[in-house]
Amino acid sequence: MVPTYTLLADLRAGRCSNAAEVYSIREAAANNLKRFAEEFGPEWAMQHLVPEVLDMITNPHYLHMMMASKDRVPNVKLNVAKLLQSLIPIVDHSVVEKTIRQRLVDLNEDPDVDVRYFANQALRSIDDAAVTQS
Repeated sequence: MVPTYTLLADLRAGRCSNAAEVYSIREAAANNLKRFAEEFGPEWAMQHLVPEVLDMITNPHYLHMMMASKDRVPNVKLNVAKLLQSLIPIVDHSVVEKTIRQRLVDLNEDPDVDVRYFANQALRSIDDAAVTQS
């Protein structure tokens, strides 16, 4: 496997024509964001990570779409569902209801069974958190 830094440099230079390489970068980004949220905690994630992730999800620029719930690669979408699920307990409830839930509902209607599975798991986490809070 080619090192990630080489893939990123190729992507920036417009030399990344292999779909597997582009997928690897998007998947690594999703996994790394999840790790950052877990490592730095809820306050840091709310202040620094969540606004950036939400911007990436809605930004039409290709490089920012690496986190999009509308990505065409199923493994990227299921990692987005996992990332969103990891954010549920650490972000404000209004962010969950205004943004995260709708992304997960969209993913729950995906043609890929694995994407639907992880989206459904994340939606259950929202419901479980709501029951716990009440």
